[in-house]
Amino acid sequence: MAQMSMRGGRIFLFLFGLPFLLTGIWACYSVASNIYDWQRMKNWQPVQAKIISGGVKESSGSEGGSTYAAEATYQYDYMGMPHTGTRTAISGGSDNIGSFNEDLGRRIENAQGRTMEVYVNPDNPDEAVINRDIRWSMVGFKSVFLFAFGGVGLAMVLGSILARGPNDASLPQYRDAPWLANNDWQTPEIKSGSKAAMFFAWGFCFLWNCISMPLPFLLVEEVTKKENYAALLGLLFPLVGVGLIVWAVRQTLEWKRFGAAPVTLDPFPGSIGGHVGGTLELPYPFDPAVKYVFTLSSIYSYVSRSGKNSDRRETVKWQETAVGYAETGLYGTRLSFRFDVPEGLTPSDAVHLGREYHLWRLNLTADMPGVDVDRDYEIPVYPTKHKSLRIDGRAVQHSASATQELEQTGAKKRVQLRPGMMGDELFYPMGRNIGGAVIGTIVGLCFAGVGAVVALIKDGSYIFGGIFLLIGVPITLGSFYMAVNSLTVRRDGQGGIETIRRVFGIPVKRGYIAADAITKLDWDSHTGVTKGNKQIKFYDIFVPLEGKKRLVLGEGFQGTGEAEAGAKLIRETLGLRS
Repeated sequence: MAQMSMRGGRIFLFLFGLPFLLTGIWACYSVASNIYDWQRMKNWQPVQAKIISGGVKESSGSEGGSTYAAEATYQYDYMGMPHTGTRTAISGGSDNIGSFNEDLGRRIENAQGRTMEVYVNPDNPDEAVINRDIRWSMVGFKSVFLFAFGGVGLAMVLGSILARGPNDASLPQYRDAPWLANNDWQTPEIKSGSKAAMFFAWGFCFLWNCISMPLPFLLVEEVTKKENYAALLGLLFPLVGVGLIVWAVRQTLEWKRFGAAPVTLDPFPGSIGGHVGGTLELPYPFDPAVKYVFTLSSIYSYVSRSGKNSDRRETVKWQETAVGYAETGLYGTRLSFRFDVPEGLTPSDAVHLGREYHLWRLNLTADMPGVDVDRDYEIPVYPTKHKSLRIDGRAVQHSASATQELEQTGAKKRVQLRPGMMGDELFYPMGRNIGGAVIGTIVGLCFAGVGAVVALIKDGSYIFGGIFLLIGVPITLGSFYMAVNSLTVRRDGQGGIETIRRVFGIPVKRGYIAADAITKLDWDSHTGVTKGNKQIKFYDIFVPLEGKKRLVLGEGFQGTGEAEAGAKLIRETLGLRS
């Protein structure tokens, strides 16, 4: 059944990609013919022609909007012989890319009954043109179809032909070893997704920039001549394209520096109710100061629908982080790791078909001079309850100690301890979320700025501009608040715990609870980010109150291990028994 589904998917992919490929081929021919005509017309001879008729022809589309074409009929003599021409420019037809056709058509219309200069092909005097300048805006527009549509179509068609389909996981031979249905899980050596991520980064970067880079040239006339200030929003796309180039370069440098670096699992497959462990070697000299952090995640992948749109999302169901044990290896640095995985978690789906599936992802990160390592491995994990055989106790003990130290160090970075009247108090300073706040503020200001320009300058666009303002202003205010708020948590002289939220140092909210009333501290995540290939969740530590209310005592801790270390630090600082 899976093979039949895969064959059907490959046929669908081929048929779906074919129109894109044909569009790209048409765009390639059109761009090439325009450039060829531009070059050969440089040698055409100027003559005076009488304009018989012509002007601007306006056409209205079925969904609104108008396109324009410059038309003309003119007569001219060349080498004593009369000729009639109708060609007005290199690229004919009707469009609304800039005002080229409108300007040329009006010039022709104003010259009716009089003469104007045209250019004649000396090798074929029947061939002539009024304007022989190439329209680079049109070339850029067609190039979008050439590279974007053609590139996507070619990738789909080649992918449908060359793709190797998965095995049918329901076959009897996979009943006792379902992971073998995945062609990449035949041995304990598992390759990372770094090389594929590099190619994807460049492919997406290429596609995005092919579409967005011509926009600044196309927007000049829209803004300056047509006063379409809403078009300014299009400038965001080339800026994103620059960021994508940086991302693709970083992916390439990471791959070039560390190579394939496959991980060898021990046991194989990874075990629910047992161990997920293994070793790998990096072509990098051993440095005891470098901390190699492994993150193991159980992930639920699903398709989310919103109206007519759908996209694939991932939810982390279980996650644990550990510092790997590093030592000198044959080719550089040898790393060992091991996780104790509890029972009851969902195993991997060997074949990723359908709208939802489960996967296990192992991520390796390390901050080091130059390019950082950031590797992603999709590994098989099943409820075998097997244990690691080659990961010795020394490596496990060292990893546990280093992991605990890393979590405690991370927790102490999130909060400052400073002396107060009744002992040390916890202080979460203003500016602690500056990175995310800056990015959010920039995005919000872009939306709000475009909305303000459209609403205030462009008549009749109050609704359109208002929508952008409604999006941009809350993002800007929320991001700004992230950067300028602080939180103080301290013990008072009455045996209670007081919290003070400030904005620019001005108190805006207070909380209070008797220390004896605190029976436990909880933590949960309300936000997260993707850093490289790793999903990071940020946790708040709080005292649960009646209903859904809570008194926050800590915030911004990364991961459950750091949150647990943060909770311990809060208990010790405030003298809590929970």
